[in-house]
Amino acid sequence: MRSRVLVIGAGPVGLTTALLLARHGLRVTIVERRAAPDRGVRAVALDDESLRIWQACGLEQRLRTDWDGGPPGALMCRYLSPAGRMFLGLRQDEGAFGYPHAVAVHEGRIAATLDAAARRCPDIVSMTGCAVHGLSQDAEGVSVELRAGDGPRRVERADWMVACDGGDSTVRRLLGVDMPGMTLPAPWLVANIAEPEPVLHATIRCDPRRPSVMMSVPHGVRRVECMLASGEAERVRRDPDAARALLAEVWPEAARLPVLESAVLHFEARIAARWRTGRVFLAGDAAHRTPPFAGQGLAAGLRDAANLSFKIAGVAQGWLDAPVLDSYETERRPHQARLIRLALRLGRLMAPRSMPVAIAVQGAVRMAGALPFARRLLHMRGRAIQPRYADGFIGAGRAAGSYLPQPSVIAGDGTLRRLDDLLGSRMTLVAMGAGRDSGALGGLAVAPGDTVLVENRDFTDPGGVLQRAFGRRSVVLVRPDRVVHTHFESSRARVRGSRSLR
Repeated sequence: MRSRVLVIGAGPVGLTTALLLARHGLRVTIVERRAAPDRGVRAVALDDESLRIWQACGLEQRLRTDWDGGPPGALMCRYLSPAGRMFLGLRQDEGAFGYPHAVAVHEGRIAATLDAAARRCPDIVSMTGCAVHGLSQDAEGVSVELRAGDGPRRVERADWMVACDGGDSTVRRLLGVDMPGMTLPAPWLVANIAEPEPVLHATIRCDPRRPSVMMSVPHGVRRVECMLASGEAERVRRDPDAARALLAEVWPEAARLPVLESAVLHFEARIAARWRTGRVFLAGDAAHRTPPFAGQGLAAGLRDAANLSFKIAGVAQGWLDAPVLDSYETERRPHQARLIRLALRLGRLMAPRSMPVAIAVQGAVRMAGALPFARRLLHMRGRAIQPRYADGFIGAGRAAGSYLPQPSVIAGDGTLRRLDDLLGSRMTLVAMGAGRDSGALGGLAVAPGDTVLVENRDFTDPGGVLQRAFGRRSVVLVRPDRVVHTHFESSRARVRGSRSLR
């Protein structure tokens, strides 16, 4: 049976894309070039948006042991001066999405859980050890030429393709899409070391002589990273003892504990020239490469998956119009460019050019942190990270383009649930401050397949989170990726005709 979508790449972004598409009822084929996908520790930090996306995949409980966020108020990240004095401390908070703002993750364990879920799903076919050698497309679909090892070539065909095959994407190369940007000049040594006694907070030493990062990862791993000086990269590649000595400068325990894996990396800041070519889309590292200093590399790819998957499903199933697919890049590219700029700024904070620059910048940050307004901006999830879409598949209203909060609510059957668990797989209309017999929708038009939730009929919000966010008698139309499409301050407004591109 022909698949509706080909997903190239079985990393966390590709697997998440496939699972979200399958939740919409689409048949998906995942193609992975490696026979045994890498399950090591790559990304080590995520945010609440990412955890919420995996909740939409139905994997909240299965993934719970693979991330750790600590309690609200706990110190999660320390920025240290060259003398070892903390000039900035970021504390944990549980925000409006129902999860901690930032968490440490074991990407390999998460990928294994996602892979197992994909293999259990009857609508997903996994093909490992298959490399992409060519592709073509026409008005009806995409054909990809695959080869497993030295075996014969075969052709798989689908309506759409999503390339999640990494920064060296074969699909992007075959499409002839450039990826302009920059490679940061200084290499970094990145290592995962066996962790006997994990600590909750990450430590970032902002020392021009040797900037470094150290944090604990679930399942007994300590990530240690340090910038290399000129000539050191070749030396540590040749000599494991030289690498261990450098790691021990950051964490003395590295001198005696097993180094699980290490690599010398050049971080990149790049965005593909285009994210769509006909019926083929780029997502994750295939579409953008982000330096790790903001902890947003994997999170950005998961946002791509959530944004794109429902749009492909909607067009394939006929409940969204085809032009909606163009809004994927319209919405995601500006936010991703903003995240890259943030990561580069944080990189300059972490790796100051000189000692005088370090003293001046760190002193300014320390003084700013003493101001209440500045402290609110310097928590684990600043305004620079949270998306707010201004153009794309967005309707009218003050809150249009923002994320729907996720409070814990009491469902109609009396159980305590997360709000997302009540939302539909398509668009959901949520009416706030309405009673069971109040005519809550006020004649609002509802499309076939939409879900309607009326407060005090289908759920109650004990904390009043939704009314505070949107207004006491508001109605919001929510997309499957939990972004507010349309926001009406009065329940007497009409939704009919509002599902358009802005």
